[in-house]
Amino acid sequence: MPPAQYGNAESLFRAVHADLARAAYGLLGHHADAEDAVQNGFCQLMVAWHRVGNLATPGEQRAYLIRIVLNEALQILRYPHRRWERLGVDAAKAVATRESMDDEIQARDDLRLVWKAISELPRMRREVVLLRAAGYEYTEIAARLRISVSAVRSHISYARKQLSRTVSRDWEGRKDE
Repeated sequence: MPPAQYGNAESLFRAVHADLARAAYGLLGHHADAEDAVQNGFCQLMVAWHRVGNLATPGEQRAYLIRIVLNEALQILRYPHRRWERLGVDAAKAVATRESMDDEIQARDDLRLVWKAISELPRMRREVVLLRAAGYEYTEIAARLRISVSAVRSHISYARKQLSRTVSRDWEGRKDE
């Protein structure tokens, strides 16, 4: 990662494209939908470049773009036709699928809680967690952020503890509602 900010939206997008596709596919499980999320994310990046281009570091710019694409992927999961793709023709399967869809909706809500908690982490810890979520190894994260591997491990450890407390508190609060 260059020490200076990315000069334009296209250079940022090209540098992060593989990470974006991997993260979107991890959430959607479908290559075409993942590419749609990445493409929509690029369009939103173009519109928001005046904000993104002014972020202090390239890491913040990357994190912003990754968040855009993950939001797009979550939006694609909400498309009504995605439910019909899973239903098939068999009515008996439809009932079982409806139950699994309820589980999936609950899982997505839980995932939203986790992403909200991640967004509240301190900047460096958040960057480490986002890179790890994008599939990077500890050594790659350390090289990208110019920190030691032990610092990466420490950030991950503290993030896990903080996320565990935050998310369990949010889940407990939700049960009372």
